[in-house]
Amino acid sequence: MTQKDWAEVVEQKIKEAKARGSKKRGWVKFGKNWLTSSINYRMELSEQAVFSKLIVMADEYGPVPGLISDNDFRAMPDDYLAHLATCPLEVLQETIRKGVADDSLFQNGHGIFLTHFDDYQFTEYDRQKPYRDAKKLAQGRPAEKDYTEGKYGHMVKR
Repeated sequence: MTQKDWAEVVEQKIKEAKARGSKKRGWVKFGKNWLTSSINYRMELSEQAVFSKLIVMADEYGPVPGLISDNDFRAMPDDYLAHLATCPLEVLQETIRKGVADDSLFQNGHGIFLTHFDDYQFTEYDRQKPYRDAKKLAQGRPAEKDYTEGKYGHMVKR
């Protein structure tokens, strides 16, 4: 996407956040694909660590998931973000520069937007699924439904 496209995405997300309020999940997921993402070969190890902290910050700071900003949708100063990430300012700025060049980050007056932030999110339903499955197994029920029984079971093709 172009810079203009990302700017429109950020504006739309801000508009939605103003209409519904802040929606924070409190967790992010790092799947196996994190090991083979472009971050691993385009950034130094210290920059990878800062980028992973930016992912967490993108859920925690600001009312829009994926946008690191203050509650008024304004960009936070880089030196303050470096303090939060406990890294030198130069490392944060180099991480941002490489992220923008890689199209992983978009930066404007509203803050830093992680363009693929949805890849690091999953729903409350997904988070609780292992606990539900374990409870079903403890009760002697299968974790997944068996659709081969019941009124329309004969119509299920596997």
